[in-house]
Amino acid sequence: MLYHRLLKLTLLALLAFITTLGVPVLSSQQVVGTSVVSQQISNAYLLLKQGIELYDAERFSEAVEVWKQAASVFGSQGDSLNQALVLRYLSLAYQHLGQWKDAEEAIRKAIASLHSQNNKDRYDTKLYFDIFAKTLNTLGRLQWSKGEWSKAVETWKQAAITYKKADNYIGIVGSLINQATALQAIGLNTQAEAELQNLEKIIQQQSDLNIRATGLQSLGEALRRIGNLRQSREVLLKSLQVAQEFQLSKTQGSVLLELGNTERALSNRAIATGKDEDAQKQTQAAIAYYQQAANSPSVQLQAQLNLLSLFVEIGQWSEAAKLQPKIQQLLSHLPPSQANIYAQVNFAQSLTCLLPGIDIKQVSCITREQWSKLKEHPPQALSTTSHSEIAKILIAAIEQARSLKQQRAESYALGQLGRLNELTKRESIAQNLTQQALLIAEEIQAPDVRYRWEWQLGRLWEKQGDRKRAIAAYKDALTSLKSIRSDLLTINADVQFSFRDNVEPIHRQLVNLLLQTKDKSQPSQENLNDAIDAIDSLQLAELENFLNCNLSQTTQMTLDLTRQDLKAKFDKLDPQAAFIYPIILEDRLEVLTKLPKHSFKHHAAFVNQLEVEKTVLELRTSILKRNRPEEVREKAAKLYEWLLKPLEQDLEKNQVKTLVFVLDGVLRNVPMSVLYDAQRQEYLMQKPYALALLPSLQPFDLQPLHREQLEVLTAGVSEARSPFPPLPNVVEELQQIGSIVPAKSLLNTKFTTANLQQQISAGIFSAVHIATHGQFSSDPEETFILTYDKLLKTNDLNNLLRMNNTNPLRKIELLVLSACETARGDNRATLGLAGIAVRAGTRSTLATLWQVNDSSTAEFMGQFYKELTNPKVAKAEALHQAQLALFERYKAPYYWSPYILVGNWL
Repeated sequence: MLYHRLLKLTLLALLAFITTLGVPVLSSQQVVGTSVVSQQISNAYLLLKQGIELYDAERFSEAVEVWKQAASVFGSQGDSLNQALVLRYLSLAYQHLGQWKDAEEAIRKAIASLHSQNNKDRYDTKLYFDIFAKTLNTLGRLQWSKGEWSKAVETWKQAAITYKKADNYIGIVGSLINQATALQAIGLNTQAEAELQNLEKIIQQQSDLNIRATGLQSLGEALRRIGNLRQSREVLLKSLQVAQEFQLSKTQGSVLLELGNTERALSNRAIATGKDEDAQKQTQAAIAYYQQAANSPSVQLQAQLNLLSLFVEIGQWSEAAKLQPKIQQLLSHLPPSQANIYAQVNFAQSLTCLLPGIDIKQVSCITREQWSKLKEHPPQALSTTSHSEIAKILIAAIEQARSLKQQRAESYALGQLGRLNELTKRESIAQNLTQQALLIAEEIQAPDVRYRWEWQLGRLWEKQGDRKRAIAAYKDALTSLKSIRSDLLTINADVQFSFRDNVEPIHRQLVNLLLQTKDKSQPSQENLNDAIDAIDSLQLAELENFLNCNLSQTTQMTLDLTRQDLKAKFDKLDPQAAFIYPIILEDRLEVLTKLPKHSFKHHAAFVNQLEVEKTVLELRTSILKRNRPEEVREKAAKLYEWLLKPLEQDLEKNQVKTLVFVLDGVLRNVPMSVLYDAQRQEYLMQKPYALALLPSLQPFDLQPLHREQLEVLTAGVSEARSPFPPLPNVVEELQQIGSIVPAKSLLNTKFTTANLQQQISAGIFSAVHIATHGQFSSDPEETFILTYDKLLKTNDLNNLLRMNNTNPLRKIELLVLSACETARGDNRATLGLAGIAVRAGTRSTLATLWQVNDSSTAEFMGQFYKELTNPKVAKAEALHQAQLALFERYKAPYYWSPYILVGNWL
């Protein structure tokens, strides 16, 4: 299924729904003149119809040749309207074939034909508007494919308006969905969600039940793609109800398939957030929906392929083996087409996972979490299919792709055949096939395909011991990934695409090679620079993946991390700061450090990933128990030994004042302030260093700022708001702040969304302090702040804060989130915190990793703001001094360690 979904990378969710290739009715005015002319026009319409049939059969190259003839005939007869229609179809076919220049030329000619003087008398007809709208829709698709997302948004807006003039409600719905998806991709999630909310109302008002059911289905798919999984399920269930009530059998099958996809995505999210019970229920729901969908002939094959890959993923391999002959039989009766080629590749990928002796972790057919559950008691592979039989399936797919001139599909089939040979240790064959696949991907300018084969080639070179070529291939793969970042966001929410299993490993494998040395000496500065660049790109990509948007469109990129000026950029930011990059690799913990006025340094702790993760989890658990100081110090001492012990002398000698951590993976879940120096018997917080965190260097404004007098908007909820208990110390906390700095307070009933919006819109506050229940989670739908009247989701909060940040001279300097916490068992929860800091446009965010419902919080915040009133004290130093003051009364790290500063520390 992965390959079928990747095929649709640049084809948005509803394209098939809104580009139905119907033949327009020939008006009496068009059949004029001699019988020869009439015959020519008649032939042109036959050619148009024949091309549509070929297109529907996914024989795109044949459709192109037929449509070329039709366009020529319509053009020779001066029928520019129908010529535009054919040229628009031509552009679509060229896009499917990856022939982008031809696609662009065809759509340009289509628009020119529409604006031709020959169409003056048709400018106000519904037929004209319908063809014009479809042409705009195709233009938007092309712009999206080229990465011109903002242009695509505007084009689809115009398409929706034009469809309305044509009374084409299917087209309106499709254009609005595409528009919302594009808005989401460029970071405008709030606008995207608003568009989709309005769209549901429009669809529900349609009297045509088929349009209503199909529109809701497409809306549900779009919601899944932008990460609104629960809403996706709700909308799809409404679609299913309409389809079942009015016996729309074809639509019913498609909706059931989509429900299976959404439940599967929900299950994957539940696994990532540690909710195993929910994940199990959602997996079973996905299985049930796929099984029901398999009863519908129109989606039977796709449903069974999805079910097969799901069974493989969760280790139900006996069930997977039962499906194998059914799918083989279906595939054997299908005519050659693009979809059928991808179905064969998909099938071969799942069968590869079932081969005896294959390390399923290496096949990317099982998620990291599922692998950790299965590795101790792996089920036995039951497939009787051999390597040669799987190879035959892929060879057949290659031959069909060549016969249909489907180069993209050919590249996927060749690459998967290379993967099969890589996994069965036929490296030379694998390399040859991978290079063929890569050559095609380069020829058709498809970086979304190319990065996979560059990565595969890198692995093959690495296995052969050719480190130099392997590094070059991995770098090429990362370059390709950067060019399709927003496209990856679109498919990441889809079923069977895991960021951590398909993107993250490329970065880590490159870093692993760059930092390897034969005699354990320091890697070259060039390799250290490249490693920093790779891991920082990973951090940014992970944050974008979590937020489901392209941050380059919404944040100020202050660092151009090029090899020539990387060292200078770090020094310019803060000449007394050390930047520390811990990188968790499978067999060791690498630590890269940039000291003031020095080049990068590197040291490694030879502890495996599992030990690092276990130590961090145990440390956090011990801290939260409050009365286990020995346990805390024991685990915290391990981390100190790994991360900071080798740096002690360098930090002292270079008079470092601030440690800026760019943390990796599970390390984000514990505060660095609690690291323990067993030799000197002191926590890192007790040392003379201020601490700050960055999720990535790139999306933050890190330049030193002129500190103005603080003006703080404080808001909080101290009363119980079901199901949340009271926070009685919030009153004291807000009063403390108000006694130190000028502040406007919104407490309890005054802390409503409307009041918050009104105050922030005034634009007079340099800091916003919110003391209330809140949670950061990997699940955006479970990341929230409690106001008195509602749960404020992150998108809503981001939208509110951005009102203040429209004036670059009056940005919110600091956002403080007190009494909030990261979700337990969720290894990516702190990305929610980082996401708020980035998306809201605030320079810094101070927050807590867990909720401290105690008067100590009021003491801490009071001291923090006292320190901050001194314009010479940086924010990180103010945090440090407040922690030291709290430590005098509260020795347990539970009280003083959860406070972390994310973003600009200056």
